[in-house]
Amino acid sequence: MGKSDLLKDSMKGGLDGLLSPTAKSRTEKQAMPISGKKEPAVHCNFVIDKSIHTRMKYLAIEKGMSLKDIVNEAMREYLERNGK
Repeated sequence: MGKSDLLKDSMKGGLDGLLSPTAKSRTEKQAMPISGKKEPAVHCNFVIDKSIHTRMKYLAIEKGMSLKDIVNEAMREYLERNGK
């Protein structure tokens, strides 16, 4: 199956297939880390200085990690230092 076929298949759901609710329902529980299991991820958009992004991206490449992993590690360390 070619790329165009995959794209066509993924678009069969229409616009509804691309949208998801942004507000949590009342029945959803707060996401808590479960030991031994992968914690659910959330998407977030934010703006950072280009120089910081570039340095972090190069660091990720050097360490063989993704930029997401570098950002998660940095935020985790920041929270630990600040008692959260």
